[in-house]
Amino acid sequence: MSSIKNPRIVILIGHFGRGGCERQAFLLAREMMHRDLKVDVWALVRDGHDDEYAQEFQAIGLRTHVLDFKFPRCPFWPVRMGCWVQRVRNVAEQINRAGVDILLPFTTWPNVVAGLAYRRAGVTLCIWGERHAGGERIPRIEGTAAKRFRRFVANSTAGAEFLAKEMGIPADRISMVPNGVEMPGVSISGEWRARLGLNPEQLLAVKVANLTLFKDHPTLLRAWKKVQDAWTDSDRPVLALAGYHSDTYEECQRIVREAGLHSTVRFLGQVPDISALLSTCDLTVFSSRREGMPNAILESMAAGKPVIATDLPGVRDALGSNATGMVVRPGDVDGFATKILHLLQDRAKRENIGASNAARIRDEFSVERMASRHLNIIQTELASLARRRVHASDIVGPEQLVRADK
Repeated sequence: MSSIKNPRIVILIGHFGRGGCERQAFLLAREMMHRDLKVDVWALVRDGHDDEYAQEFQAIGLRTHVLDFKFPRCPFWPVRMGCWVQRVRNVAEQINRAGVDILLPFTTWPNVVAGLAYRRAGVTLCIWGERHAGGERIPRIEGTAAKRFRRFVANSTAGAEFLAKEMGIPADRISMVPNGVEMPGVSISGEWRARLGLNPEQLLAVKVANLTLFKDHPTLLRAWKKVQDAWTDSDRPVLALAGYHSDTYEECQRIVREAGLHSTVRFLGQVPDISALLSTCDLTVFSSRREGMPNAILESMAAGKPVIATDLPGVRDALGSNATGMVVRPGDVDGFATKILHLLQDRAKRENIGASNAARIRDEFSVERMASRHLNIIQTELASLARRRVHASDIVGPEQLVRADK
């Protein structure tokens, strides 16, 4: 094992499209960089939505790289293994040439590819990052890859339970590190209201999520129809959907068309400055089928907004006691409609819940705390490797890697 007194760390994500996992990679890498660590962010593949966001990584001095991994699509297991071999070898060669010491994959595909490649690449430490709580699976091969990891980090209770119950990972090898979120700066909200064509007193609800299957936008849109039908004031509230248009976009368009919601639903696509949009809205909504810890909910809380969301373990992890009365069973159209309608009609309640949400973010979900937890796990694992394999002087010490919590 080579000396890693000044380790090179790579955070590996699926692509540089805008999403919660990608945002967490950005925040963690930026905080590590601020602590004088050498850190890059790499992606498995190029994505049609990724150019602008990759530039944001680069703009703050983070180096990026795309592995151009080719996803195996072979239908039969023996053939599929053959498909994997060359693809993993190519990844391992790129990692090895870059001299990567510590590899931190986020989400299923990066976890699997990293697990199969890191030993061949000469990486000292690789830690599984569970962020979808089983929302994406790679049958059979993910189990093979998981056996090569000693440490697993989940960002939610749901993720930890998935690893233990469905992947069979021993509990003592699972750590939990909740997401971090930065408090928003001062923003001028009037610009977004003007862009959305809102009247001064018109209410705005926002959902931040890419239009993918498990984000369950159809449930929210059907609930929004009921909100519109029950609304009695002249200025009807508007629902803005921020996220790139993926596999449920056509279905969502159809629901809007058939329900006559064109005047009160806005499809925004990707929004670079989510904090400015959130500062404009009156509440946020988050329907989903399965989640780890939704970054969009944390950002909504940081903006001081109330959140109505699907009742999932990761959602409760984020909201804490503020989940009471704010969560809805998965797929419950009537439940979403009722809670949205009541909260839109009660400004004082919206403001009280929003203030409590912002306080929870400041206390529990700072980026600094999230990064320190990750670095403490890394240091502990390196120390364990030192005891088992090498002399302690050949690895990075705690004073070099982990600074005191801020």
